[in-house]
Amino acid sequence: MQAEEPRIQDISILYVEDEVAIREGYARALNRISNHVMLASNGKEGLALFQEERPDIVISDIRMPVMDGIEMVQQIKEIEPECSVIFTTAYNDSEYLLHALDLQVDAYLQKPVEKNLLKYKIEKLAASILKEKIHLLQQKEIESQRVILQNVLDHEKNLLVVTDFEKVHFANKAFLDLFSVESAEAFNRMCISFLNIFSPVSPYLHRGLLAEGETFYDLVERSEETKRIVTIVANNAQPRAYQINISRIIHEARASYLCTMTDITGMNSERLSTEKKAYYDSLTGIFNRHKFNELFEIELSRVKRYSNHASVVVLDIDHFKHFNDTFGHLVGDKVLQKLAQTISRRIRTTDIFARWGGEEFVLLLPETAIHDAVKLCEMLRESIAAIRCIEADSITASFGVTELLADDTVKSAFKRADDALYAAKKAGRNRVMTVS
Repeated sequence: MQAEEPRIQDISILYVEDEVAIREGYARALNRISNHVMLASNGKEGLALFQEERPDIVISDIRMPVMDGIEMVQQIKEIEPECSVIFTTAYNDSEYLLHALDLQVDAYLQKPVEKNLLKYKIEKLAASILKEKIHLLQQKEIESQRVILQNVLDHEKNLLVVTDFEKVHFANKAFLDLFSVESAEAFNRMCISFLNIFSPVSPYLHRGLLAEGETFYDLVERSEETKRIVTIVANNAQPRAYQINISRIIHEARASYLCTMTDITGMNSERLSTEKKAYYDSLTGIFNRHKFNELFEIELSRVKRYSNHASVVVLDIDHFKHFNDTFGHLVGDKVLQKLAQTISRRIRTTDIFARWGGEEFVLLLPETAIHDAVKLCEMLRESIAAIRCIEADSITASFGVTELLADDTVKSAFKRADDALYAAKKAGRNRVMTVS
């Protein structure tokens, strides 16, 4: 009986796609996830296979000859209303989307479907299906259940844990091996609380982010799917990143949670590297113009919605072109880096600092009225003037400051800040000026 217990590899998948090249290409990817993949070239074939095999998950194109995906899934739902379904389509058609919503499908993915995204959706559905199968096991005698569940979990490469977020009740071999312990009991003796394994590092999830009265399950549920990531450092090894999914279950008449953690360290590093190239200035390491604009729009909407104070600062280095022409671009780059470091060390973590281009920088100061923004800029101006460079005696910067208004646009706010900067330059540079 133990050998027949469910594993993610045992989740059966029916894939229906009329285009041969696409069907064969994705079949190879699906076979790496599941040991039971069935293929059909149209809805009629797919329906016949479903009636015969009763797969756990159906993945289907929508537009197909003989019988389309919508009609096939309608008939499948009549047979098995709870069947998990993922639609793929090359057409961004609202009518199809409405049909999909009516059928309560689990995902609607635009072609070409990114294979890692498809894998993630399948694994998420599979975890839910496994949870239901595990729930059936929990109706049996507790000790027998423990043995069966342990057997299921030990076949998983993912880290699987049943916990109340303090003590671990069950853990699979992958989890126990990670911490070099033989049992859940041994882990509990070593670690006071399960949540202590998650490193308190931004932007990852950890217990320090919990609101009053909130469980870790609540924290994960309110987080965007792409942000449901934790980091674990075990046995003094390098930190590893895991995508975490949590399902609520009943264990020994009390609420417990099944935590599934998938190692995405390589994928996460690649994502962070891509994000860094897209959103950060390569010379100074601070945000670039693109990222600043994105965050500015968010803050502007907060100002309009909640009537918050927020200020915008535009600054640039005085006579930087002359400085560059005199001492060379390498020295100029060094100055830009020093200025970025100086400002970064003196602003709040909630403040947004970016290189706008060349020698020009911008600051967005949430929850900051203009008089407080001016005080900060005066302090920054003095700090910049204190920077010493071997090739040059001193560096100065001019600042233009304005406060966001309820009827502002990005263009209008920056126009005022630029006008203030121009006034600072005209008044002799190395000063802070405002425009209300």
